[in-house]
Amino acid sequence: MNAARALLYLYGMTLWGSLRERVRRLRQPKYLVGAIAGGAYIYYFMLRNYGGRAGGWDGSDRESFIPLAALLLAGAIFLGWILPNRRAALQFSEAGIAFLFPAPVTRRTLIHAQLLRSQIAILFSSVFLTFVFRRTGAGAGVAGRAIGWWVILSTLNLHLLGASFLRERLTEHGLNPVRRRLLLGGGLAALVAGCWLVVRRTLPPPTDADAASLGAMLGYGRQILTTPPVSWVLAPFVVVVHPYLAATPADFLGALWPALLLIGVHYLWVARSDVAFEEASVELAARRAARIAAARSGRWHREDRPAKARREPFALAARGAAAVAFLWRGLLALGPAYRLRYYVLGCAVAVAGLGWLGADSAREPTLRIIGSIGAGLSVWAALFIPMLFRRDLQLALDQADIIKAYPLEGWQVVLGALLTPMTVLMFLEWFLLLVALGGLGGAVHHPLLVAATGATGAIAVALLVPPLCGLMLCIPFAGVLYFPAWARPGNVPGGGIELLGQRLIFLLGYVVVLVAAVLPAGAAGAAAWLIGNWLAGPFAAALAGAAAAGILLALELGAAVFWLGWRFERFDLSTELPR
Repeated sequence: MNAARALLYLYGMTLWGSLRERVRRLRQPKYLVGAIAGGAYIYYFMLRNYGGRAGGWDGSDRESFIPLAALLLAGAIFLGWILPNRRAALQFSEAGIAFLFPAPVTRRTLIHAQLLRSQIAILFSSVFLTFVFRRTGAGAGVAGRAIGWWVILSTLNLHLLGASFLRERLTEHGLNPVRRRLLLGGGLAALVAGCWLVVRRTLPPPTDADAASLGAMLGYGRQILTTPPVSWVLAPFVVVVHPYLAATPADFLGALWPALLLIGVHYLWVARSDVAFEEASVELAARRAARIAAARSGRWHREDRPAKARREPFALAARGAAAVAFLWRGLLALGPAYRLRYYVLGCAVAVAGLGWLGADSAREPTLRIIGSIGAGLSVWAALFIPMLFRRDLQLALDQADIIKAYPLEGWQVVLGALLTPMTVLMFLEWFLLLVALGGLGGAVHHPLLVAATGATGAIAVALLVPPLCGLMLCIPFAGVLYFPAWARPGNVPGGGIELLGQRLIFLLGYVVVLVAAVLPAGAAGAAAWLIGNWLAGPFAAALAGAAAAGILLALELGAAVFWLGWRFERFDLSTELPR
């Protein structure tokens, strides 16, 4: 009882201190502006008119989404089993370890301390997600949605913690991570193959109506997920998501007690686990403290991971363009997965799989579904993937003094930093275009038409994607150079409404630059397409339109690169950030 009181006091004071620090840092303009933007966003999209009718789903929508939500939860749990490579550890700070580990408490008490600490974050997350997804979820109202999110997050947290303990026990018995992944991957493949064979005999193949729209595709997917034995496999996950998606208060109460029973089983599994986690917890706390100290001093790169020898992506000549050297370094840092042989292997597998599906005319709806997914992902990748590379560009802030010592002009440094993500995204777009053409063109039965369309699309991607990606990547680069205090991690760990506002402001910058860059290029491409279609036909018109738009985007990118290079040459970190 005394240990429980001490833990409650410790976490209560930690939470109070964190809130005071967040309020205190609003005195800085960079946090105050972000807090205003984040607060306005939360009010307008979450709290405004919350007392009115929030909408919701009818019974058919709920029944359609329950198996899909269960599938997503199953995927998250499976990744939690197969991906982690580190030993089982409880996430305590160095101060928490110094206070709790020498204390006369049992391992079960330490586990309870970890669960109590995680519940604080889960409660805040449940309330936040309730406001975010206020138009979906339980028919039991706000309380039902909040409890439903708490059930999902608590079950996921307990299961991942118990899985880490069991992985540690398996490792002690000689099952290393490679063998574990092979065993789990093989078991999952066998399970999927068995379910597919049964479902193939039970359900008819998809028809043209099943591929007519996104709703029809999701409906056919729901039929697959609700057909035994797939429904048997997803049954535990359905129990977890059912309270949040219950249609009525009675349905919510009926679905809540099995979910709470499942949480109780997970709690007993975790609490009764006898695993030595102290040493790994100390190492984890030391790594977290080193990362926080590095972030506070402006060193963003990870120094806790030992460097591993990697094979070079291509032979780098002794002399050549500086941008090629930056590309070589960027591909080397990305790892062996970003190699040409793996890309060619993936394309070959995609061609073989699509060819096998196209050999039977009964599989044409499936081909169209795959092609539609590939086309949609290609558009999504062109718009949002560049945002994922912004952290790599922010490393230039930490390495600015070293890079500026190179005998290079500023525009060469900027172009070299942009070249790696531009190349990676172009190859990704080519792969997605291959999937889209193989799926949507498989039902055309005109190989020459498909080949001509594919060649035209590949050339268009090569002309449009690199400069468009480069322009979008210029936004985080400009943010680093002109607003280094915002790009630099805050001294207080974690997020907050002010950091949410900062990200929203940068997202607005993405949208403005995208519109400003695409509208002139789109107008030029449309004019060239009209002239080319009038003179030479649709394929030549498509190439002419892509060339005109690509040239204009390239000119815009060149102007942005020279502008950012000029700023980089005059950038001095010592005068931009107060020490």
